[in-house]
Amino acid sequence: MGQGTDFNVIQHKLEAPILIDELSSTEYYIGESNNTNKRSGNNWRIKRIWKVGNVWNFGFPDGNQDYVFSWDDRDTYTYSS
Repeated sequence: MGQGTDFNVIQHKLEAPILIDELSSTEYYIGESNNTNKRSGNNWRIKRIWKVGNVWNFGFPDGNQDYVFSWDDRDTYTYSS
């Protein structure tokens, strides 16, 4: 074994916090944070999914898929693909 190597350390890959808000059986918000589960911070990517007829649609706030939105404000954004 080489110096400075600790074979007893186990690394875990942590999944990003994910939240789902079911507004109805045909409309959902899905949020994924890049680093924390703090809901008021501007660190969320939010997707809105809604059904029209038999087709499911999805969009992001102004089409932006970056982690720059607040989960608490999800219903105030305008969503587009």
